Amino acid sequence: MTTAQEIQKEMLNDVSNDFDKSDGSFVYDILKSTAIQFEKRDQKNDDILDKIDVENLTGDELTRFVFQRTGLIRRLASYATTPVKITGNRNAEIKAGDLVAANEIFYEIIEDTTLDDTGKGIVVVRCQLPGIVGNVPANQITSFPVTLYGITSVTNDEAVTSGYEEESDESLRDRYYEKLQKPGKAGNKNHYLEWARSVVGVGKVKVFPLWNGALTVKVSILDTNIGVAEQGLINNVAAYIETQRPFGAIVTVATGVELPINISAQLTLEQNITPEDVSPLLAVKIADYLKNLAYASDYVSYAQIGREILSVPGVIDYQNLLLNSDTVNVQLEAESVPVVGEIVWT
Repeated sequence: MTTAQEIQKEMLNDVSNDFDKSDGSFVYDILKSTAIQFEKRDQKNDDILDKIDVENLTGDELTRFVFQRTGLIRRLASYATTPVKITGNRNAEIKAGDLVAANEIFYEIIEDTTLDDTGKGIVVVRCQLPGIVGNVPANQITSFPVTLYGITSVTNDEAVTSGYEEESDESLRDRYYEKLQKPGKAGNKNHYLEWARSVVGVGKVKVFPLWNGALTVKVSILDTNIGVAEQGLINNVAAYIETQRPFGAIVTVATGVELPINISAQLTLEQNITPEDVSPLLAVKIADYLKNLAYASDYVSYAQIGREILSVPGVIDYQNLLLNSDTVNVQLEAESVPVVGEIVWT
């Protein structure tokens, strides 16, 4: 953008030298105020041009831009749901809206239930807050914010994993480009990719046409954390694709398979630095690197793991690096999800 000073200088150059153009003169002051207004106008024009470039948009502006041009809708945060086991008096009644809790995280029972003759029952609960806040380990939902008559205990036998955050700007922008560059048409491979990625909680997707014969399609998904998808998410994707697929297509929705990458090496460290000091950051860097490989690469690079090790402050060098007990790249299958396995630093 041209500044007011630059605009004023150009206008002064266009004024005849027969006039006084010195600082403080009538001509100088008039052109200065005019130049300031031109600068403001240019700034507004630049702001308008910025709105045309999707790379400059965030939040609601990006949501609106993408929807108006492609019909894609930003995936909203989901509420974590899970079955819980409840015990109490025989035939005790539980009402929809009753609360259970994991510390300060409250979950609502979503349907009326009556315990059986042994005083046991399974009910589905939903977190009151959207997003990952409702994801808790097994055996954490154990209390009642308000006493429920005839009910004595509650627990979740399995970890809760079905809460997902609102789709990020990066993910929405990526889907926008994908829609333009790889348009889905008539149930082609890109169409299945688009359908799967529109479901809340889905991260990466791979599509395998004709994977098990004519008319068969396999859709393999990872969650937004680029991890193996839980069964509820798989079911959601399958149900949505069922409403969109062409007649006759036989669709299977699955998820990846974790492949632990065990790592060991001898580290040369700076003075007064121990393996325990650098281990946490080493684990984070390697985990981030592996996450980027899922559904995107055919192998885990031996050399890149070495570079990740050397990038950690305090590490000078390494020797005898082993990945899964070998000194070569680790090959990945089409649906492999590499994750950090056992790590040994000496």
